[in-house]
Amino acid sequence: MISQDKRKICNRCRYPQTTCLCEWIKPFSSPLKLVVLQHPKEAKHAKNTVKLLQLSITNIQVMVGEIPEDFRTIQQQINQNPERFSLCYPCEQSTAIEQVRKNKVNAEHTMIFIDASWRKALKMWHLNPWLHPLKTFHFATPPANQYAIRKTSVKNGLSTLEAVAYVLSCTHSIQCEDLMTLYLKMQSERFKYKNDLLR
Repeated sequence: MISQDKRKICNRCRYPQTTCLCEWIKPFSSPLKLVVLQHPKEAKHAKNTVKLLQLSITNIQVMVGEIPEDFRTIQQQINQNPERFSLCYPCEQSTAIEQVRKNKVNAEHTMIFIDASWRKALKMWHLNPWLHPLKTFHFATPPANQYAIRKTSVKNGLSTLEAVAYVLSCTHSIQCEDLMTLYLKMQSERFKYKNDLLR
């Protein structure tokens, strides 16, 4: 363990020792390439769920930034093979992810997610017009939001972790039980820690 802000931090999960999640981390490889465009403020947020995705999914790529210059690498890849990329973001031209035929999205395809508050995600969408030509997907019948420690004003809004899990369920019938367990444990450990402080 290493010390940070007078609290011991786990070397593996990087959570405080009092809320260590290592017991529930079960790494796996996604059958779909995953790229997360993470807003800088979200990267610093203690409750962000992308951190859990990075602990769990061995082949996920996270790029922190807000403007096109921050995402040059992925833009170059898209320019070479645009048909191999799509975006999970609700917009006028998006298609319901539920319509995707299961197991028809091959391992060479990359799904891009935007990790930010809804207001900042919209700003990132407008600031990055290179995303607009991509095939986009939205959720028509998403599962109930289980992000109890952080609220959203958007109806049926999901955390980035829940969105990734739902996409994998729709495209490859993967239920991500271990990932969801880790997600719920992270929240319960935070609740437990806060309650202990109040005693």
